[in-house]
Amino acid sequence: MTVEDLTELLRTLVEIPSETGHEAAITDWLLSRLAKRATGECLRSGNSLVWRGPRSGRGLVVLAGHVDTVPANGNAGARLRDGRLYGLGSTDMKGGDAVMLALLETLDPAALRHDLAAVFYDAEEGPLEGNGLGRLLGEMPWLREARLAVLLEPTDCKVEMGCNGVMNAEVRVTGKSAHSARPWTGVNAVERAAGWLAEVTRFPVTPVAVHGIEFRETLQVTLLRAGRAKNVVPDELVANLNYRFTPDRTVAEAEQRLRALVPADFEFRVADRAEPGRVSLDRPEVREFVERFGLEVAGKQGWTDVAQFSAAGIPAFNFGPGIPDLCHQVEEYCPVANLGRAYDCLARFLSGEGA
Repeated sequence: MTVEDLTELLRTLVEIPSETGHEAAITDWLLSRLAKRATGECLRSGNSLVWRGPRSGRGLVVLAGHVDTVPANGNAGARLRDGRLYGLGSTDMKGGDAVMLALLETLDPAALRHDLAAVFYDAEEGPLEGNGLGRLLGEMPWLREARLAVLLEPTDCKVEMGCNGVMNAEVRVTGKSAHSARPWTGVNAVERAAGWLAEVTRFPVTPVAVHGIEFRETLQVTLLRAGRAKNVVPDELVANLNYRFTPDRTVAEAEQRLRALVPADFEFRVADRAEPGRVSLDRPEVREFVERFGLEVAGKQGWTDVAQFSAAGIPAFNFGPGIPDLCHQVEEYCPVANLGRAYDCLARFLSGEGA
C-alpha cells in the first residue's frame, strides 16, 4: 500500500465524526470495509470492532487502536498540507487506525508468522470504566492469550515502552465563613491552604529510570475551587491533584506517596486511578522489533492501554505514526510519511520479511 493510499484512508477516517460516545458511524464504516476487503472474521461489541484471522497455533499478535476522539474545536475536517494530514483525531489516533486497517487489507493471514487480530475500540478518551478495550478483554477471553500486543498510539514512529500510571485526588481544606468586612470572625480556607499550595505546585518533574528507560514523575494542581460570594470569607477550598507515577510504583504505593504530600488535617480522597503499563523490553519479540528497524526507544509519559494489556498479562508496547506532543491540540496533524514508515515496519515484522 502506497503512502498516497494510506493518506486517503486517513482522510476518510478523519472525515467520519467519532467523538467519545458517538463512535457508531465509524464502527459501521470499518465493519463494512473489513467485511468486503479483509480475509478474516469480524466481531462487533457495541461501538467496538474486533477482526481476527484464522487460528493456526503460531502465537497471537494483537494490533489495537481506539476510534474515538476528544470533542471538535473547529478542526473536524481533514486538510492535506505540506506532507501533513490535519484534522481532529489525525494524530490521536486515526493515523494508527489507518495503518491497522491497511495491514488487514493487504497482508495474507496464512502467510504471516503469527496469528493476527486487530481491535478497534471505543471510549478511550473518556473515563477508564467505560473504555472499550477493557470490555473486550472480558468478553473475548481468547484475546488474553496473545503473546504480544502493539498499540498504535502516537509515538512518531518510535517504540514507547510501558506508560505512567495516573491518579486524581481531591484535597479539601475547610475553614469558617464570615463577612469579608469582619474576617477575624471566620477562618479563610484559602489562607489555610496557601502555604501548602505554594509548596505542592513546585513539585519537581522527576526523571526515573525503569529498566534503563526514562519516565518522568509529575504532579499538577489541575482544578481549584473556593468561595461562594465576593463578600464572604471562603469556608472551603478544593484542589484536584493529578499525579503521574512511573511504572516502578504500584497504585497502592502511588497513593501512599501522594497522601504523604498532603497535611494530615486536610481531607484527602482518591477520585480515580489507573495502573501503569509494564516495560516489556525484555521480551524477545519486542527486542527484535526494535533492533530490526533501528528504532528509538523511550518511555510513554502519558497513560495508554498498554496498561490494560499489562494487567491481562500480555506484553505490549506503543508504536504509531502520530505525534505525541500534538494530541488534543487544535492543529493536530499526522505526517503522511510516518504512515508509510509505520505500515512498512509492522508489515515486515508480521510477515517475517528479512528476519
